[in-house]
Amino acid sequence: MRTLIERYYSSYYFIDTTITDPNLTEDQYVNQHTNELAVVGVAPSHPVLQQEITKIEFKERAINNEVSGTKKTGGFKLQSNTILCVITCSNGKEYFLRSCIKGKLLEINKELIKNPSLLKTNHATSGFLAIIEPKIKDKFMENPGLIQFEEYHKLRNIPIQKGPVFLKDETNDED
Repeated sequence: MRTLIERYYSSYYFIDTTITDPNLTEDQYVNQHTNELAVVGVAPSHPVLQQEITKIEFKERAINNEVSGTKKTGGFKLQSNTILCVITCSNGKEYFLRSCIKGKLLEINKELIKNPSLLKTNHATSGFLAIIEPKIKDKFMENPGLIQFEEYHKLRNIPIQKGPVFLKDETNDED
């Protein structure tokens, strides 16, 4: 059985192409659900995961964002470089986390404001930053700066770890 993320999401990573130093890897993930919504968070190579997080401050427009109805009207429009939040670490270093894709902000993870360590302990699941309705849905890879799961792991020399495979999954052609 594969993990929930492997089963229901397509994983992409936002690589900041403006950074030329390979040691500065402030990468973020963008997981696109089968319903086409995107979950944005911090990639495993991001340096914030190696530090003690003291504060996470979402931008005022992100905090006050309200959507309503089934068409999610009223959401804050985002560009791929829109800053969603600023993370402050115990050493004074600040990290500016972006939306990574164009779209409409549906929700921020307000739990991170109360419990900043959640980002570090569960960055791939309950430590997500935001949920976004992408402007480009069917051709998701056309968002600039996004690369696919395998390409990211190869680029950052991170071994690919997938959930356990059971006989039930081996007979199913979901891979």
